[in-house]
Amino acid sequence: MPPGYSPNFWQRLRILFNLPRSTRLIYSLLKDSRVPGLNKVLLLGLGTAYFLMPVDVVPDFLPFFGQFDDLTVMLFLVDRFVASAPGHVVQEHLHTIR
Repeated sequence: MPPGYSPNFWQRLRILFNLPRSTRLIYSLLKDSRVPGLNKVLLLGLGTAYFLMPVDVVPDFLPFFGQFDDLTVMLFLVDRFVASAPGHVVQEHLHTIR
């Protein structure tokens, strides 16, 4: 893949909803030194801050909707993390995971 390769929307959606492979991908990208440290800090920092924040967009006591907004925020953060990582690094890790 060329260095500027970026997965399209459907490829990123497939990565997000294949949880076992996505978990291994995120873990391996977090360990990879070719992924900028700022991206790693933003993923972990924003994810942690969102779940520790006392104010929630949709209260969790509402069935389904309370958990749906949490899931949406986490999927957004993971998507942005994978999209901001160098494309050839993501492809290399996906190939290794397969």
